[in-house]
Amino acid sequence: MFILIVGGGKVGSYLTRALIDRKNEVVVVEKDERKAKNLERLIGQQVTVVGDGCDPKVLRAAGVERADIVVADTGDDEDNLVVVLLSKRISKARCIARVNNPRNRRIFESLDSGEPVTVISSTEIILDVLNEHVSAAGYGAVLETMHLFGKGNLHLTKMSIAATSGVVGKDIAEIALPNDTVLVAIEREGEEIVVPSGQTRLQAGDRVIAVVKNGARERLAQMLGSGG
Repeated sequence: MFILIVGGGKVGSYLTRALIDRKNEVVVVEKDERKAKNLERLIGQQVTVVGDGCDPKVLRAAGVERADIVVADTGDDEDNLVVVLLSKRISKARCIARVNNPRNRRIFESLDSGEPVTVISSTEIILDVLNEHVSAAGYGAVLETMHLFGKGNLHLTKMSIAATSGVVGKDIAEIALPNDTVLVAIEREGEEIVVPSGQTRLQAGDRVIAVVKNGARERLAQMLGSGG
C-alpha cells in the first residue's frame, strides 16, 4: 500500500517508521528541509519530498495521484483541510486528517458524505484505521454528514457564484463579505482547488467553500447570487 503523509513532525516521523516496518511504501511531504533531513536520518532511507503540501504541484510530485491513503498530519488544521480538499480533487485516495483543535473535527467530517474523511488525533489511532482499511472489506461506511459543529453554531457550506453576481471580476479584498464568514477554498472548472487570498479574483461559476455562522449563509448566498 502506498501512503502519502503531509507533515514530517514527531507524529509523522513515528508514523512513517511504523508504516515502513509494516512493509508499506511511504512518502512524506515536509516544507522544512531540516525536518525532512532529520526524518530521513531516523528512517535510514530517502522518503521525503521537500515542499508545501498545500501546493498541488508538490502533492503531484510526491505521487498523490497513485496514493491509496493520504494522511494530513501538519500542526495546522487549516493546512490539513487544504491538503484533504486537494487530495480529494486530484486523486481517489482515502483521506485521514489529524485535527489539533477538537472543535474542527466536524468540519472535516462534513466535507464528503460519499468518501468521508477519517479524523484522528494520535499515531495509534491512525495505525488502527490503516489496519482496518487493509484487513476489513468495506471499511469507510458513510458517516452522517454534520453541518453544525462547536459551540459557535458554525456551518461548512458550498455555493456557486452566479454570472449576475456583483462579486464577479473582483478581488476578495475588494468585497465586503458578511460578518462571521471565512472563505476556505474555491473550486474552479478546469483548475486545481484555489486556496483564496485577498488577491484572488472571483469568477462566474466558481464554487465557494466557506465556514459561516448561523445567519451569514443566507447573506453570503444573496451576495453570490446563489440559491444555496
